[in-house]
Amino acid sequence: MSIRLRITIGFLAATVLAGSPPIFPAHTTGLPPSALPGVKSVDSVQRVVMPTVDVEALRAEDAEREHAGATVPLRFAASIPVDVTPYSSGTWETLQDGSRLWRLRIESPGAMSLNLGLEHFDLPVGASFWIHDADGAHVQGPYTAKNRNIAGGLWTAVVLGDKLVAELSVPLGMEADLRITSVNHGYRVFGERDAVGSKKRGSCNINVICPEGDPWRDQIRAVARISISGIYLCTGQMVNNSARDETPYLLTAQHCITQSYEAPSVVAYWNYETSTCSEFYGGSLSQNQSGSTWVASYPLDRASDFTLVELDQLPDPSFNVYYSGWDARDQVPDAATAIHHPGGDQKSISFENDPLTITSYLGSASPGNATHLRVEEWDAGTTEDGSSGGCLFDNATGLCIGTLSGGWAACEPYPPYGPDQPDWFGRFARHWTGGGTPDTRLSDWLDPLDTGALFLEGKNSTQSEATAVWLIPGAASLPGAESSNWKSEISVVNTGSIARNVSLYYVPGKSVWPGELLAGPFAVTPNESLYLNDPLLSKNPTSGILYASVTGDGTVAFSRTYNLSEGDATYGQGVPGIRLTDATLATEFILPMIHSSPGRFRTNVGFAQTSAGNFKVLVSIYSSESVLLAEHSYGINKAWWQVNDIFGKLGIGDLDVQGGWIRVVLERGSPAFWTTYATVIDDRTNDPTYILPVAP
Repeated sequence: MSIRLRITIGFLAATVLAGSPPIFPAHTTGLPPSALPGVKSVDSVQRVVMPTVDVEALRAEDAEREHAGATVPLRFAASIPVDVTPYSSGTWETLQDGSRLWRLRIESPGAMSLNLGLEHFDLPVGASFWIHDADGAHVQGPYTAKNRNIAGGLWTAVVLGDKLVAELSVPLGMEADLRITSVNHGYRVFGERDAVGSKKRGSCNINVICPEGDPWRDQIRAVARISISGIYLCTGQMVNNSARDETPYLLTAQHCITQSYEAPSVVAYWNYETSTCSEFYGGSLSQNQSGSTWVASYPLDRASDFTLVELDQLPDPSFNVYYSGWDARDQVPDAATAIHHPGGDQKSISFENDPLTITSYLGSASPGNATHLRVEEWDAGTTEDGSSGGCLFDNATGLCIGTLSGGWAACEPYPPYGPDQPDWFGRFARHWTGGGTPDTRLSDWLDPLDTGALFLEGKNSTQSEATAVWLIPGAASLPGAESSNWKSEISVVNTGSIARNVSLYYVPGKSVWPGELLAGPFAVTPNESLYLNDPLLSKNPTSGILYASVTGDGTVAFSRTYNLSEGDATYGQGVPGIRLTDATLATEFILPMIHSSPGRFRTNVGFAQTSAGNFKVLVSIYSSESVLLAEHSYGINKAWWQVNDIFGKLGIGDLDVQGGWIRVVLERGSPAFWTTYATVIDDRTNDPTYILPVAP
């Protein structure tokens, strides 16, 4: 099986996105006003240049803290104090609709990324604030009045590079008040493919998109990379509560968010992952939200090291966020898995296959003060700075049992770090009781109904987009009649604005739904297609159903099946994907343009269902003059079944029928979804043409 990703991204394609309901957070939606016709060139906008940042001194400080074993969040940026308002700097212009547009170019030479801290953010209804690079290829926003945090300000997501444009759109007759107080100069890599002097995560890390992550797909969707104060990076995750009301609680380490005043500065980046298993770059930064309120914490010093915040908004439904389950029981797992953002980079997964021990932080004696779970040595993967706050999940239950405080684990040995060194996770059991008060424990917040339960399963958000399933009713990779040799291909195109995960499933011809995972998941970024060439090759020879499961909207699926024999074979038959979530259940289908002629054409009729039950259909064959030629009832008890050369099977194979049609009527049964199709085979080339069913 070969995989190709085709990418076509331009300014408009990257930024013309669907809008979000106002109850959800800002992320890249729509075009900023400066991208519209009639707006002056960005070259006419005032430019301000930040003072030089001593990056080498910053890196030296970081290295000193790292080698000293200090438990601090990963610093990725330096804060440059400024005092900028639309009335003290920048350029205003009036647009054709009477609204006013303010813009300011900000440069910080050498920065890998830039983000802004706004101490004051007060916009009227209809006003919006954006930041983007000069070309408009990387856009964050719009930020509106809904995004004003509890402190009255705003912290933006990052824009890659050392230049950005801030812009504010204000409706006619209204005023806006905002004050930019910090420009944060990124000096560590933040998603770029590579960068001089900025080490990417270690090579032993395992991308969550890899097959090893398959048992953890739900928990993976709960985990976010978070930035704090525009300069620090950690890991956090959404957690469920006993009311199951989707209160947006995000759990991380206390050494990441140490004080309540830091909570409003939190920016959560969801689904920041690589698109393939082997790469160490890529991933979208567009799925983000800003702002939170401090709820409770318990410090690392002599305690278990957690902070719980409540995000200011629900995650956007398109982010497909999961609420992790948890386990506060006083027990030790036999094996565990961590999901985190090492080095602040793309999401990774690590595995410990041996029993853990209860110790003090950085201790080896058990139980010590019993605040932490010790991972003696990772069997696969590791953690790094930036992984702090990530959950440790019990392999037996899939529930969060601790959050990462720190340790000595690393891919490469550099004392005291190394691949054979331990890590320590603050125990959820200690988080639960904390210091005995609501602001130092989790129990009040994660069990608001006071059920007394010490563990709770996770849940999907009811706001999340439903998974789209694209059904390909007939596919093959096998030798066939008359020296034919069949092959199928499939393509899934992401036409939307959000990266989607695509998994390909296969149901053999003699099996029932739902079949087996064949390939994936693959991350398909916006304006990109996933092309799978002969995905059934490993199952050869075979035929049956293919279906693509996609996390959310904005995709289309298509396939073709053709004959590989040499000679005058054609392009074959195109088989459009049928989206099951949109399908209406028909009780009758028409298959038009049917041909059958001895030695020239033959017709196959196939049936597919997305359930394991039985149903019965009546198949009636008509000539182009509507003369009934034959009919027969078929009982279907498989997910896919095909009648080859149906004219011959029904005793009319000697007839010459051009442009006939077939009626297929559901006589009995109620499958979850069913369909039929026909394939007309050219006997001279053994190439097929797919006949799409039509519901009259």
